[in-house]
Amino acid sequence: MFQLIQNIFYKISYTYSHIRNRVYNTLKENRFSFIFEIGVALSAAVGVLFIVVFFGMKLDLFTVRGSIDQRNQFFKDASSESLTKDDSVKAISEMQFSLKDGIKSARKKVFPDTSFAWADSEEWKVLAAALTKDRETIRKAAYDAGISPRVLVGVVIAEQLRFFTSDRESFKKFFEPLKILGTMSEFSLGVSGVKQDTAEVIEKNLKDKTSSYYIGPQYEHLLDLPPGEETNNGTSSVRFLRLTDSKDHYYSYLYTALFAREVIEQWKKAGYDLSYRPEIVATIFNLGFGKSVPKDNPKVAGAIVTVGGETYTFGRLAYEFYYSGELIEIFGF
Repeated sequence: MFQLIQNIFYKISYTYSHIRNRVYNTLKENRFSFIFEIGVALSAAVGVLFIVVFFGMKLDLFTVRGSIDQRNQFFKDASSESLTKDDSVKAISEMQFSLKDGIKSARKKVFPDTSFAWADSEEWKVLAAALTKDRETIRKAAYDAGISPRVLVGVVIAEQLRFFTSDRESFKKFFEPLKILGTMSEFSLGVSGVKQDTAEVIEKNLKDKTSSYYIGPQYEHLLDLPPGEETNNGTSSVRFLRLTDSKDHYYSYLYTALFAREVIEQWKKAGYDLSYRPEIVATIFNLGFGKSVPKDNPKVAGAIVTVGGETYTFGRLAYEFYYSGELIEIFGF
């Protein structure tokens, strides 16, 4: 693969040099020759950039590397088979009962060894306000996909906190004063960073009855594209516009929710219930369908995010939000 890339660069370099010499010799007496040379150089540079980006994506060179979260006992338990549905229900019940004394008091009582540092950050205040504005859209997307809105929000929160902390200048200029979500529009799209090829797989899973991700006939047409768009694998303009619409995030949420639902279904068919494992669902969302391998001992992992003075994995952020009590009046368990 790298030899192929090297050969392509050699060909580009040779072609550029050949064209440049011929054109320059022809126009050397012409006062526009210098401008023309600059134009040719810029065109070659764009071509090189395109090739680097293309092969970088194919070789997964732009993927943010993650880690496995095993830094304290709370998350060691969360990442092992010892955390059962009953454990989750118990934690939820304890939080709900303790919330009468306030969110922070409830957290200290139920999770005394966890800081929830992200919940005191500037980024979270902005994100909470933006998610509150989007509450009806989030609820609808979660309902349409058949999952808990809190599981969906956990994934979105992890991606948005990563986005906010990676681009502090934009956060301070736009997202903080306007209290809005960041909508990605390059390699990863929308409010949760869904890639076009991932979106295409989500669509296919809805219709493929033989797939372990298939969730039922009632969901098959949720993401239908207009006639003719189905053949544009990975390049659908409709799909792109759905995911990058900064005024209406419904489809961005829906693709995310359906990804989660399809993964939950895959694990359910293999004998594992992820309905109460938001940290595993978020981890798989961050790492991709290829990392979704049902097993007894899934790990909390994903991209690294530093927020509120503490470093988290993608999965851990989703997990902490789920049990934190934050926005519980809007997105219940």
